[in-house]
Amino acid sequence: MFGINGRRGIPLRGVAALSLAASAVLAGCTVDGGDGPAKPAPSDGDLTIGFVNGNSIEFHTCLQRAMQARADGAGVKLLTANSAMDPAKELSNIDDMIVKGVDAIVVQTVNIDSLEGGINRANRAKIPIFLTSVASVDQSKILGAVVTDVVKVGRDLGAWLVEDSGGKAVKVGIVGGAPGAAADLMNDAFKESLGDAAEVVFDQPALWQRAKAQDVADNLLQAQPGVSYVFVHNEDMAFGVLAALKAAGRTDIKILTNGGSEAGVKAIRDGDFAVTVSNTPKSVGELAVDNVVGLLRGTPGVTKIDAVPETVVTSENASQAPPYCS
Repeated sequence: MFGINGRRGIPLRGVAALSLAASAVLAGCTVDGGDGPAKPAPSDGDLTIGFVNGNSIEFHTCLQRAMQARADGAGVKLLTANSAMDPAKELSNIDDMIVKGVDAIVVQTVNIDSLEGGINRANRAKIPIFLTSVASVDQSKILGAVVTDVVKVGRDLGAWLVEDSGGKAVKVGIVGGAPGAAADLMNDAFKESLGDAAEVVFDQPALWQRAKAQDVADNLLQAQPGVSYVFVHNEDMAFGVLAALKAAGRTDIKILTNGGSEAGVKAIRDGDFAVTVSNTPKSVGELAVDNVVGLLRGTPGVTKIDAVPETVVTSENASQAPPYCS
C-alpha cells in the first residue's frame, strides 16, 4: 500500500462511495457527541496523541512506525496501544487513553460497528477522536480521518480483472480479511465492478492471517478447481494463497491483492502476483499525524477527511511503486 512530506487536502478520488462528505477547513474545530463538543488544543501547547492500533501485522506495524517518526519530528508525544483484532480490547484501549488525558485519540479500528461506543466515550470525555483507513461513521462525532479508499481499491482490482480476462466468462475466488470493517467495503466494490461475465464462486475470510489464508486457498482449490483469479485482501494473506497454489502445481491462477509492500512488489516483478494496489501505511501514518495536529490547532488548509494516494501496480510499473514503510 502508499511519502506524504507534509501535503494536505489530497483529492478524495472516489471517497464519496464511502459516504465521506469532506468538510471545509476546520479552523478552531469542535467535535459533537456525548455530552458536548471536544475543544481544540491551544495553538502553542504541547500535544499528546494516543494511537489505538488494531493489529500487529505488517501494515499495522508500519502504520505505527510512520506515526511515531512523524510525531517525533513534530515534537508531539505519541502513546500507543494494540487491540489485537478484539473489539472489546479496542474499547478498553480507548478508555485507557481517556484516563491518560491525551489531546486526541487516533484509532485504526477493529470493527466499524463496535467503534461507535468508543467514539461516544471519547466525546463524553471531551477528547477528539480521529480515524485511520476508514471513516464510514457519523462524521459530526469525529475530529477527522485519513482513509484508504477501500471502495476504490476493490473497484480498481475488479476493473483490472475484467480487462485482463477480455470480458470472458471466468470464475473468481476471494480470500477476505475480517468481516465488519474495511474488508466488507472493498469486497462489495470488487464484486460490483466485475459485471456479468466474471462469477465469484468462492468467498471466505482468512482474518488477515497468512497461515489461515493458505488453508482457505486449499479449500478453494478443492471446492472450485476451475477458478482463474483469486482476489486476496492483503499481500500477507496472498503469500499464503501463493504457497497453496504452488503446492498444488497451479500456475494458471492469477492473484490480485492489495498492499504495495516491498515483498508484494517483488512478487509482482517475479510473476507470483498479477496485480496489487499500493496505498502505503507510511502515507496513512504521516498524514494522520499532520492532520490531527493541524485540526487541533486550527491550521488553515487542513482537510477533515483526507485520502491517501494509491497506485495500481503491475509488472509494467513495479519499479515506480512508492515506499511502503518508514
